[in-house]
Amino acid sequence: MNRKTLRFLEQVSRFGSMRKAAEHLNISSSALNRQILSLEEEVGMPLFERLPRKLRLTAAGEVLVAHAQAVERDYRSTMGRIAALKGMERGTIRLSTMGGLIYGPLLSLACDFIRLHSRMLVRVEIQPSPEAIAARVMSGESDIGLGYNILPNPGLRILQTIDVEIGAVVAPDHPLTQKSALRLSDCIQYPIVTGTDTMAIRSVMDHAFASAELPLQPTVETDSIEVIKQFAMSGSAITFLNPFDISAETERGALIWLPLVERYFPVPSLRLVVRSKGVLETAAARLAENIKSQMSAHSE
Repeated sequence: MNRKTLRFLEQVSRFGSMRKAAEHLNISSSALNRQILSLEEEVGMPLFERLPRKLRLTAAGEVLVAHAQAVERDYRSTMGRIAALKGMERGTIRLSTMGGLIYGPLLSLACDFIRLHSRMLVRVEIQPSPEAIAARVMSGESDIGLGYNILPNPGLRILQTIDVEIGAVVAPDHPLTQKSALRLSDCIQYPIVTGTDTMAIRSVMDHAFASAELPLQPTVETDSIEVIKQFAMSGSAITFLNPFDISAETERGALIWLPLVERYFPVPSLRLVVRSKGVLETAAARLAENIKSQMSAHSE
């Protein structure tokens, strides 16, 4: 029951298909099937139910997959510590986050980090929801999670939480910057750029405008947070984001964030999380601490 065989088992359970797992592992389906059959013989119980369209873990399979994930975590932890002792810090840091956050301060943080730790591989994985981020971190597939509205869970340790208020985002010379008290009704006089229905910010905006009994008639829709910010920076449209989303742009004077006096927008919580059990490798812990410090700076 070596680490390689356990990894084969974990991949088959993830894909639910011998063929797909074999493609991912770059081996033949027959070779992979022999490995699984050999493992089942060693355990003395079937590890999968062979259904018509997929493979499903048996109770014994679930126990062994949990063991396989623990073995992989322990292996990475051990190798990270050995590398740190050598002063090399080789290895991989897996960060799960949301698409919009990577274009904020997270990008500059990642760039600064890799300049200092060029031997490390930082793998940034964009997830579609806070639930997906939490699942990746709890399973050990990601070392660090950063996202909005990640719910507290016994399997997670929350390193930092900040509440981020949504406001209007405009170019520095936009007429709305002259308002002493900005209302949502002031904003609908100007072109608006929004996310598509696939983005969380769009549902938030739909809810806010409906609560204010105002029509949301966007001029531009896009599934890219970067495109949204580009339209706002050009002055051709306004949008609605939180200060953390546009911190890089506000620092260089390209965008201005304006608070709204009405509370139609919810206040999402941005959370930085790791697994509740286990210890982060030296480099991963350092990256998490850098993100935590950046979040603290924006909460002041």
